[in-house]
Amino acid sequence: MDFLQQMNLTDFTIYDLFNVKGVEEHIDAYPLMASPVPSSIVIAIYLYFIYKYGPSYMEYRKPYNLRWIIAGYNIFQVAACGYLVFNYIKVGFEFKFIGRCTPKLPVTEYEHGLDAVYYGWLAMCLRMIEFIETVFFVLRKKQNQVSTLHVYHHISTFLIVWWSLKLSLSYQEMSIMVLNSIVHMIMYSYYFLSSFKPCQPFTNRVKPIITIIQLAQLVTMLVHVYAALQPSCAANKTIYTLHAINLVILISLFTNFYIQTYVRKARKLKQK
Repeated sequence: MDFLQQMNLTDFTIYDLFNVKGVEEHIDAYPLMASPVPSSIVIAIYLYFIYKYGPSYMEYRKPYNLRWIIAGYNIFQVAACGYLVFNYIKVGFEFKFIGRCTPKLPVTEYEHGLDAVYYGWLAMCLRMIEFIETVFFVLRKKQNQVSTLHVYHHISTFLIVWWSLKLSLSYQEMSIMVLNSIVHMIMYSYYFLSSFKPCQPFTNRVKPIITIIQLAQLVTMLVHVYAALQPSCAANKTIYTLHAINLVILISLFTNFYIQTYVRKARKLKQK
């Protein structure tokens, strides 16, 4: 019963599937937020394209040359993530919040609470826009890059952000958004540089470091989630339990990727 109450799903009906009420009415007014159905449709279309329609469409076609489109996309991501970090700080985020429980108040009681909701929604939209990366893989006939880690990471991150906005919506989530945005600024800068041959000797050397930075981000997030799960913290325990489970899965997947891609490959090179 407590679980259902926290999820706002007591006396659940089919109607409620289309009208899950947010913990704050302000978030329900934003596009895609009134109901989980539109975001679920977006995910279904995404999966259909990357696994079915896209590969079938590209089967007898040459790979598209998307170099400059992807370069522009990477610049956009760096700028958008920087914009989010700047504005999160502007509306009250402090780096000392990371790893701590942030007092939960109604949105309107924060000095810049309504602005913070807006930037949280923008962060969710940015996570959805990232689905296009997989579309790039398919259109370039790089289907091998459509890995379990890649697809799970994009979908789970989008869903966690959506449900956090819907059912938690506090300054506790800011730390996760800021950490993720900073790491993405580094990551997309790396992607942009690696598309230019003169930069590739450098980017090839730092490539393993990018995965280590991503892992460090996930572990830091897990520490932050642990703080939110303490009995004395007013954060939504259901949402943060889902956060914890998702982070453990992602840490396992990224660790396995690092071992398979860098550690074992290095051992094989030494044995030759």
